Amino acid sequence: MSKKVLAVVLSLILVFSAFAVPVSAADITLPETSVENVFEMLIEKLLSFVLTYLNKYWPGYEDSWSDVENYEAEYFFEGEEEFDREVAEDAQWKVGYAGASLLEGINPMDGDYYLAGSLEPIVGRVPTQVLDDQRVRVYAISDGNSGIVVQAVIDGFGLSRGDVMEIRSRMAEFAEKYNIVAINVSVLHQHSCIDTLGMNVPLAQALIMNTGNAAVGGLLDDQKVQKNQQFMENLFTKTVYAMKRAVVNMKAGDLYYGAADISDYIKDKRDPQTIDPEIQRLRFVPEDGTTETWILEAAIHCTSIGAGPDELTADYPYYIEKTIREEVGANVVFIQGAELAITSRDIVLCSECGEIADVTHADGVTISCPNGCVDAVTAATIGDAADLWYELHDYEGRTGIEDMKEYGYILAKKVIAIEEEEKLDPVLNIKMQEVALTADNGILTLAAREDVLNAIIVKDGEGYKLITEIGYMELGNKVATFLCPGEFDPILIFGGPASGDASWGKGEWELPALADCTDCEYVMVYGLCNDQAGYVLRDNEYHSLLSENEEINVISKTSGSTFVSNFMDILAEVDA
Repeated sequence: MSKKVLAVVLSLILVFSAFAVPVSAADITLPETSVENVFEMLIEKLLSFVLTYLNKYWPGYEDSWSDVENYEAEYFFEGEEEFDREVAEDAQWKVGYAGASLLEGINPMDGDYYLAGSLEPIVGRVPTQVLDDQRVRVYAISDGNSGIVVQAVIDGFGLSRGDVMEIRSRMAEFAEKYNIVAINVSVLHQHSCIDTLGMNVPLAQALIMNTGNAAVGGLLDDQKVQKNQQFMENLFTKTVYAMKRAVVNMKAGDLYYGAADISDYIKDKRDPQTIDPEIQRLRFVPEDGTTETWILEAAIHCTSIGAGPDELTADYPYYIEKTIREEVGANVVFIQGAELAITSRDIVLCSECGEIADVTHADGVTISCPNGCVDAVTAATIGDAADLWYELHDYEGRTGIEDMKEYGYILAKKVIAIEEEEKLDPVLNIKMQEVALTADNGILTLAAREDVLNAIIVKDGEGYKLITEIGYMELGNKVATFLCPGEFDPILIFGGPASGDASWGKGEWELPALADCTDCEYVMVYGLCNDQAGYVLRDNEYHSLLSENEEINVISKTSGSTFVSNFMDILAEVDA
């Protein structure tokens, strides 16, 4: 669907600008690749030329961005200059939790709110039903010795760094008072929540109205097509409120790390395939015996109900939280990991007893009831076995809503069942760093020019840079956490197969996996953190803008090497 939409939008761009764009064959060069890919890459070069023209020469865009040498970070929290490795004499884990509804105070069914996740270029996609809540959840953490780290996790498709900076600006005075050294905002990337990024507005309307507005000097400001500003103000207000409450709610206690294997429940839709096979848990136990707080991390696209449903839902994370609250009573903050093209895989509950089906791998894949109350099913793959299970055990008429709820329940039960844990020493370290990406994707820079995206972009000679940020956090000298903007390929973190012929450019990737660059025993990834910087691939994995859904959202063809190199710089600095 997204590639078809892209073709429509780009066609409009071509029609809109063809009168002024003389395209010369001399402007187009193609990298070495197979014959079957030449056509798509030729079209991409043509589109890139048109988009470059619009970005540089369309009236009203000339002075909209400053030069890179004049850029100054505002409301950027750098974390700590040096990492402490020893447990301080007065050290003690302190954690606070708070949450708030983003739907409270608005009417999401009034037709003014667009759902994210599936582009609808003409009229946008409004919800037909509200299944559950769209929320922000916040934890604040400290080792009692250094400063406080606050992280908000928002139900939404993505959040640009400009919006993160707005949240930080409203927290600035409070942060100084309470010695907050890092304020991070990540998003769970639901395809079924009210749009927080902007790319899910009616893009054809935005193309016409917003470029026209730029050309006439802002006379059509009231007609600009943007994400709902009332909703964003509500998001800012609720997020800041929850952040402050989480800090005020901080209590002393112990912190434990544990993980559960969920590899049978996820799949990678893109080659070469690499997944993070675990759902990881940081479990905080207050010393006063009050409510525990569980911080969970796993890398799975929030599309268990489908990639573009009409229902407003926070997808499976909501039902993870619901199950844990009902069965354990803990606060839950779920964080999206390195998810690139990783999505949910159908695994079933027993239709008789409701227990999670057992999965065994021997002479095919067998799915069976753990209590033996219904017949087992064997097939060549997990997906085929699940389909046979549904057919055999009367699952006819099953809906995506039921799949979503069941998936969240299954993951929650896996988390609840974690028994092996490691107690973490109260040592917390964090360092943040700004990164400048070469902005290759003219679609996204044009969207930022038209105020569809609130990205931070600067001019760099004839090109553009996206100013974003990364972070590295350690807990107890045991758990390394990479704070990553956008949707990282897990292969960048954990390593995996060489590209070989899968790479259209046939180049080599020589940088190490980031997990191998840290001495910590466990590695977590907090994805879509502080910016939606698009998909992040190994440089030699980029195919063509029109060939894969991922490439459409690749902001920079060298984002993989840029981010990995900058992470390596941080690690070298903190280990020096």
